[in-house]
Amino acid sequence: MDKVYIFVVVFVIIYLLYFFTVVLNNKKKSKIFETSQAKLITVPNKLDTNKIDKNIFAQVISISNSFIVAFTFLISEFFNNYIVKLLVCFVVLIILILIVYKIIGFVYKKKEGR
Repeated sequence: MDKVYIFVVVFVIIYLLYFFTVVLNNKKKSKIFETSQAKLITVPNKLDTNKIDKNIFAQVISISNSFIVAFTFLISEFFNNYIVKLLVCFVVLIILILIVYKIIGFVYKKKEGR
């Protein structure tokens, strides 16, 4: 049960940091589609960024990034050796980024098709 608390705390902290630094910052939010995260979602799925609401997209990115970081941190708790922890977290991080961003792109592609 402690692992669930760790996940929730890390998720909330990362989400709040992202929320205050990006979502509430109109200057950064206006350039949200120029970030590497957005490009990993929009380019492979050939999404039209003009049809996507910046506010909602920034929220989706913040929630997904918070999940990715919190889950990776949770996985790191299972290992004691720092080298193994680093390697496993790196692999988990890359896999989660690819999977989560692909799912987000798929959902936006379905919405765009309507």
